[in-house]
Amino acid sequence: MGRIIEMAFTGLWVIRRQGALAEVGGRLSWPDRASLERAAAEAGIPLSGDIIHTGRLNADHR
Repeated sequence: MGRIIEMAFTGLWVIRRQGALAEVGGRLSWPDRASLERAAAEAGIPLSGDIIHTGRLNADHR
C-alpha cells in the first residue's frame, strides 16, 4: 500500500511504499493529488486514505 505525501513547500505530491519513494511510470512526483491518484490506479497501487502534509501549507509565504 502506498502512502500519499504532499510536499507543500515544493508543491509536489509523492507516493511512499516500504519506506522509499515509489516510481510509477517513470515518475517520482506529481503536480497534484488527482494526477498522483490516477497514476497509482493505472499501476495497480492501492493508496492509504491517510495523507502526510509536509512543509509550508501557505504558499503565500515562500
